Amino acid sequence: MIARIATFEGGDAEEMRRRNNEMLVGSAGTELPAGIRRVMVLMNEGENRWSVISFFDDAEAAAAAEERFERLGDEIPEDVRGRRVSLESFEVAFDVEMVR
Repeated sequence: MIARIATFEGGDAEEMRRRNNEMLVGSAGTELPAGIRRVMVLMNEGENRWSVISFFDDAEAAAAAEERFERLGDEIPEDVRGRRVSLESFEVAFDVEMVR
């Protein structure tokens, strides 16, 4: 599994939260990149930073989604999404969810 992590600074955290919720529940009509298995958005409003972690089955699926990610960047104005300050991909070496 591959985790793609895009980190942003600036923008409008409240509006971005609203847009993320709409995208993830499908009410905004926004098409997410094909092949995504899971998405997490980590926000630090105090520093006005957030990271979007997208999980894919493999590197090929992650690479195939890049064009759609770029279009999403064009669709969401920078004053809302902020400026992307980093983009990294990692192989998920370990993943466990604790059940209590």
